[in-house]
Amino acid sequence: MRKCGACGHINEADGVFCSKCGTSLDTQSSRTTGREEANSKRGNSSKKKIPLLLASVAILLIILFTGYQMLNKKYSEEAVIEQFKTALSKKDKNALKQLIVPADSRIKVSSESLDALFMLIDKEPSLVQDIEESLHNEGLGSNLFYLREDGKHYGLFKRYVVDTPGYFIHTDSTSEGTTVYLNDNEIGVLDKAKEAQEFGPFLAGSYKVKGMKKSAAGSTEDEVVLELAGTKTEKEITLNTGNSEEETEKEEVKEKTVVKEVIREVAPKSSQASYSYYLIPHSDYAYLTYDDLSGLSKSELRLARNEIYARHGYIFNSKDLQNYFSSQSWYSPNPGYGGSLSSVEKHNVDFIKSFE
Repeated sequence: MRKCGACGHINEADGVFCSKCGTSLDTQSSRTTGREEANSKRGNSSKKKIPLLLASVAILLIILFTGYQMLNKKYSEEAVIEQFKTALSKKDKNALKQLIVPADSRIKVSSESLDALFMLIDKEPSLVQDIEESLHNEGLGSNLFYLREDGKHYGLFKRYVVDTPGYFIHTDSTSEGTTVYLNDNEIGVLDKAKEAQEFGPFLAGSYKVKGMKKSAAGSTEDEVVLELAGTKTEKEITLNTGNSEEETEKEEVKEKTVVKEVIREVAPKSSQASYSYYLIPHSDYAYLTYDDLSGLSKSELRLARNEIYARHGYIFNSKDLQNYFSSQSWYSPNPGYGGSLSSVEKHNVDFIKSFE
């Protein structure tokens, strides 16, 4: 039996035309077959598209994963450290201004403060290695700089910046009305003699601190080159700007200028006496310069060098060293100490020895 596609009438199986409406039954069969073939082709085409779609999705995922890994590496701690090292070596101020973001907004990262930092590193090139160690591990190195997490890039990647503790200068003067300059820029006035005033915080660096007192008799100045570095963030200086000879003589007795809390005293003559002072108080945490050793005799240089070991309780074989350090109230013998030193201390031992 054959059903007419036009009117729905049921015809004999061998019929060619519909007995009711006369429509050709063969034409209808051809159309049906065509539709079936078209549907079949569409089905096959859809099946072919599925693998292509899956492949496209896979490629997209690979691209996204690769891009994520690249960006994650770009913003990683290691990448920031390398950028900072490169900027320091090239003295790239623009890059450093982007990288150094102090949590303390009072610390200004300017062209002037970066020049002071470059000057410090020029004087002590080994600081670069210490800075790198500090960035990798805050407990190591000079601690001039360290990494700090500060938000995220695109909401996905941790943003790391370089931070710094900042340094303060406690300044007093032998004369009231002393104007204080930092690298030739006025930063304040000391209204009263011997009344300390705090300035800062400043970026680590080598700074020139000058005091100037003007009067009817003229003006007097005192200038100190101050290295702001190391783990101790506070430095003390006294500017000698007294106008009278009497004021000058008084200051010379105490010492004209006190820098980095260095107060030199006469070595004890009696081993029975008890004293508490260091020839070079900062030799365990800051790199020494020629100014730190200026004026010391060979015997004092020897004591200053061994003072670094004495801080750890080293027990000396030399009788004179035993007597000297035993007279110091801060010295505590430690039989377990074998003579190990930090990188800063090792440098300072060699540096002092080169002048002995």
